[in-house]
Amino acid sequence: MRRSVLLSLTTTLVLHAQDVSFLNAETRWTAERWQLPFANETMDLLGLQVHRTWGSGAYAGFGGWGSVRGERGGFITIGISGGWRFPITERLALDTGAWVGGGGVGRADVGGGLMLRGHAGLSWDFDWARLGLEASRVRFPNGRLNSSQVGMTATFPFRTLVGSPGAGRSSLPELGRSLGTELGWREFSLAFTGQRYTPTRSVRSLSGIPDTDPVDLVGLEAHLGLEGGLFALLDMSAAAHGKAAGYMDILLGLGYAVPLDPAGHWTLVGEFSGGPAGGGNLDVGGGMAWKGTLGVQVTTQRDLQVGLSTGYVATPGGTFQGMVYQVQAGRRFALATPGLRNAEPSDAIDYSGWSIRAGWQRLSSPQRRGGAKADPIDLTSVQLTHELAAAWYLAGQGNFGLTGHAGGFAEGLLGLGWRSPELFGTGPRFLVQFMVGAAGGGGVDTGGGLLVQPMLGLEQGLGHGLSLQVMGGRCIAPRGNLRTQVLDAGLSWRFGLPTRTQ
Repeated sequence: MRRSVLLSLTTTLVLHAQDVSFLNAETRWTAERWQLPFANETMDLLGLQVHRTWGSGAYAGFGGWGSVRGERGGFITIGISGGWRFPITERLALDTGAWVGGGGVGRADVGGGLMLRGHAGLSWDFDWARLGLEASRVRFPNGRLNSSQVGMTATFPFRTLVGSPGAGRSSLPELGRSLGTELGWREFSLAFTGQRYTPTRSVRSLSGIPDTDPVDLVGLEAHLGLEGGLFALLDMSAAAHGKAAGYMDILLGLGYAVPLDPAGHWTLVGEFSGGPAGGGNLDVGGGMAWKGTLGVQVTTQRDLQVGLSTGYVATPGGTFQGMVYQVQAGRRFALATPGLRNAEPSDAIDYSGWSIRAGWQRLSSPQRRGGAKADPIDLTSVQLTHELAAAWYLAGQGNFGLTGHAGGFAEGLLGLGWRSPELFGTGPRFLVQFMVGAAGGGGVDTGGGLLVQPMLGLEQGLGHGLSLQVMGGRCIAPRGNLRTQVLDAGLSWRFGLPTRTQ
């Protein structure tokens, strides 16, 4: 546990930036097959990591893994990673690194959920991407899963602009001239979602019993504009009501938006996505899920968005499938991006405030189903926040089990926070945070999955946008017996994204 906390803090530290500048980064995709601790059974997984990169060859960041084929659907982990690429020739490089995080699914014998992975391999730079092969070793120290394998990797580089929140206003052309490049706008949106999956009559649970109870979920959806009306999407949801506590899906895909009026306030939106899913005793086979939806979205003049959609979700390897009904509410942003030519000379920017926090959380005495001993559970934590004003912020947080004999226990939380002014000018700030979301797995008694987590704490600035946060509070499952104290600590990096002003 101490090792995971130290690596979380170190990763956040090396991700920080000081002035308005380009940040070099990459997305890294990995496909590999693990040998499970059961006779002749394997599990196919996909991994996605987002790294900051340096000219020296070093990289560091965070991401996760999810099962897509086999018999243990629902295996999902999050954590931090880092490594180094050593050039051999102009295009060939030796790549070594490590990953540490938590999660999994109890049926894969992951113990408390702590996952360690190391790799070494070769990669070839094709300019547009870096492709490679690597040998890796995965261990769950407090479980039996222990596997060595060879996987394939694909790494895609990109650049983004970061600065300090409230760095001042200027025009987009002025910023471009100061950086020596042309800048344009790329749309980005974040929305909270509420969904209902209504299974068909053929759906069965893992035990083979017919299971047509609806699953109600809460989640977060992000869109990144591409060309025309095309956009990439990330859709993360977890069960918060019903009999499927512990179910979660993390889906990636593409969507297309068609304006329905000249001003573009009303749009018809179609989406198609896929990714790992499972938990909650639902039969998802190896874990791969596909979802398609069609709906209508309204955008106000202040870039607030509300949408309604319906569609279908299916797991080809299992019996789970059914209709999807979704409502969402969020906000659209226009981010300054290099290489685009869609800006006007009068376009003005400011720097919207964001933060990323990596850390650790402990549930002191979580109640278990069946009266099992309430051992403490340690979790790895990643939080993203967006500042609404000088003091208020919206937050989304994911926590995955590390220790405590609760492999597969996870939390997905959304909420509102308040940060006080600095005490005595340079002292700490008070933090008040109220989060609502979903949790389940690991035998923890969360009822239908709904979770409420009020927190109080302190934040101490460390300079360069970094701060140390420590909070305490209660973790409550209103429809279950879970009632326990929670301690949360992490290192946060606060930064600004160049955003078009209203």
